[in-house]
Amino acid sequence: MVFFRRENRYVLDSSSILDGRIIQLFNKKFFEGKILVPQLVQAIVRKVIGANSDKVLLSLGGSFPVEFVADKSKDLTEEVCVLNVAQKKKAKVFTASDELCRHAKSYPMVKVIDVRDLYRALTPIFTPHRLITVRILKKGLRANEGIGYIEGVKIVVENAAKYVNHVVNARVLTMISSDKGSLVFCSLEDGSTGMTSPNHARSASRRSH
Repeated sequence: MVFFRRENRYVLDSSSILDGRIIQLFNKKFFEGKILVPQLVQAIVRKVIGANSDKVLLSLGGSFPVEFVADKSKDLTEEVCVLNVAQKKKAKVFTASDELCRHAKSYPMVKVIDVRDLYRALTPIFTPHRLITVRILKKGLRANEGIGYIEGVKIVVENAAKYVNHVVNARVLTMISSDKGSLVFCSLEDGSTGMTSPNHARSASRRSH
């Protein structure tokens, strides 16, 4: 017997759209279903982005439908408008707004997903003293720093500026996380030659995750 399965619905506020990371979540199919954008949200995004706003909004869905929802937004804040639509449509809300999260306390039946929390949960944790291998892609703000990336996390390695386009061994000093992303500071490990081949670099980065 086949049971009816209700389509997942997600309401987006302007903060989640302007944040940009929500596009990756849908494109990589972490979430599937219909995307609902209230008209008030559409107007706010259009005001911020300009003429290309509708193209950006439609790109959110990729292979998923995007519906622009009529709302009674007159005299309502965006937060209340979004939560009202979600409650009416029995949908979840995506946001990157502290203000919407506060308003959501008055809507216990509405599930709110904070994009920032999702990315924090998915970000690799680099604990102090951990040994990692990273390819240095460019010089940092300071003359001696080298910059690389592991799974989207920015890695800053002291005394690695001369090893651009090479792989080095580095020891984690500290990791700083914020709403804008994570930043890992490392010291260059003794014995790093910076001459590791690009093929070995890719396999080394995978082992370090």
